[in-house]
Amino acid sequence: MYSDGTEQPAFGPRFAIDTRATGELDVASGLFTANGVIGGASTITVSLDNPAGGTFDAAAMLSVRLSRTVRIGDVPADVDARFDALVGVEDPAREAGVSYPLDQVVMPQNVFPADVQWTRGAAGDLYRVTLEKPSARLVAYVAFDPSMHWTPETAGWRAVAQTEPDAPATLRVSRLEASSGELVLGTPVAMRFARAALTGSVYYWDIARGRIVRIDDGTAVPVEFMPNPPLDATGTSRCVGCHSVSNSGRYMAGRLGGGDNIGAVFDLTTDLTAASAPTVWPTTPSTQRWWFSSWSPDDTRMVVAFNDSDALSRQLRMVDPFTGAQLPVSGALPSGTHPAWSPDGTKIAYIANANSWGGDFTSGDIAILPVTGLDAVGPTSVIHAGSSLSGSVPSGSADSYPTWAPDASRIAFAHGTGTRSDRDRSALYAMGPDGSGVVRLDRASRGADGAYAFQPRFSPFQQGGFFWLSFLSRAPYGNVVTGTARPDRSVPVQQIWVTAIRVDAAPGEDPSSVPYWLPGQRTTSQNISAFWAPRACRPDGDACSVGSECCGGDCRPDAGGALVCSPPPPERCRNDGETCTTDADCCAGMGLSCIGNVCVAGPG
Repeated sequence: MYSDGTEQPAFGPRFAIDTRATGELDVASGLFTANGVIGGASTITVSLDNPAGGTFDAAAMLSVRLSRTVRIGDVPADVDARFDALVGVEDPAREAGVSYPLDQVVMPQNVFPADVQWTRGAAGDLYRVTLEKPSARLVAYVAFDPSMHWTPETAGWRAVAQTEPDAPATLRVSRLEASSGELVLGTPVAMRFARAALTGSVYYWDIARGRIVRIDDGTAVPVEFMPNPPLDATGTSRCVGCHSVSNSGRYMAGRLGGGDNIGAVFDLTTDLTAASAPTVWPTTPSTQRWWFSSWSPDDTRMVVAFNDSDALSRQLRMVDPFTGAQLPVSGALPSGTHPAWSPDGTKIAYIANANSWGGDFTSGDIAILPVTGLDAVGPTSVIHAGSSLSGSVPSGSADSYPTWAPDASRIAFAHGTGTRSDRDRSALYAMGPDGSGVVRLDRASRGADGAYAFQPRFSPFQQGGFFWLSFLSRAPYGNVVTGTARPDRSVPVQQIWVTAIRVDAAPGEDPSSVPYWLPGQRTTSQNISAFWAPRACRPDGDACSVGSECCGGDCRPDAGGALVCSPPPPERCRNDGETCTTDADCCAGMGLSCIGNVCVAGPG
């Protein structure tokens, strides 16, 4: 319509959309098709040439709201109508009582769906579980079951997680009580999904089995990748523990046996399911021994802590991980344990002045060993005394397990009455790389009085404005039937948890977040010592036998005919969950990014 009121047909309009996250727009017809994966608002603009010059432009907001409803168990056909017909009452003594997820938790977008658990119910009760944001809603109607839990389907969970990434999500479990016929409203649980996708794998120690197991990103199944470790020096035990994983994710170091502690290194890109898993170099009773280890950033060196009955021999050593040989070092290596090599390669944090071996001491300080060159070190200095926190909660003088943030900007550590996670008390702390600005991680430690958090370890990821820190805790997970909660905590069940650490936290401020339980663990196991590493794969140019060994996904002959890892061919894009080298390897139009050698949806 013109300014004089006349009208003419419009020809050749051009349509555009400011984001394709919610769906696809036909630029010629203006037809929008929602993808059904992500909800939210988009702005559509149309431009039309003006015969008098210039263009006519118009814009409109388009909103996509996703909604999914599922029914679990023996629920009546009209269950939704029954809930809708009732006016809910608030009664903390009768509400479902959500025990997991924790209120105010922060999770990455690609985390496996949380197992929602609650604590109250009786035969005949019905539940309505709602997880929602303004533009995405997942509803489940669940019939009473003694386990009182429900795991959302992945599609619905991911829709909420990725929709409106800066908006909080709300979880609520309301109970239709059979005995009274009343609808008892649940207290809402606030959740946040950060713009982050944590890829790769977590390797942790299942103590009872004496095995290291692996959980891959986005899954909830522990993988027994090495069911039969090599025999120890006595020839009687196939236990492997006190492990560490290299920064590339390709190698794992560990000690064999429950006492003699022969050191071994494994290539995680090889098949380790054989009757006796192969090691990078042969292990014999005369080879290196150690308890704890840490890798240099380029995977070419390990610093190990050797602990035996002679206190003077509790000394750090430098080891070639490909031969097992102890390396001569320019400068003096100190006595200490729990070494942690900084990501920039310039420092090694460790525990000095421990009053016993690394797994069971009750006093210790954090010290720094400068790395001045290849196999060269400088003089050490203590940056934090364990006794300085003796008046904290919990008390004690034992600092333990220092770990570096991915950018080396801070060190997290545990402090408490001792290092035995099965009996001692401990909380998490963080400080600057020089020992300044010590702050207790109250939220990660489950409150100012929390005293069950041990063994912190930073993942290699800095995403969504957070670092991501794993740790073990005896604090309860979920309810008594499905989770690990015990009424009197008489049997501690140690599990791995993850907390998001704010990158931009002000000095003196607790940068941690309420943690989430690492999905996939066996709740009947005591799990400790988690290492989060990129997907184990071989870079382009390395020898290979099959494509699954390669970061790029393809194993092809080179110019000389030898099989080497190669970038995927242009006609073969990589789908969600497949290995990659760069973003360009991932299939276009699917919102995929190559993070940690894996094509993943998000973050965003």
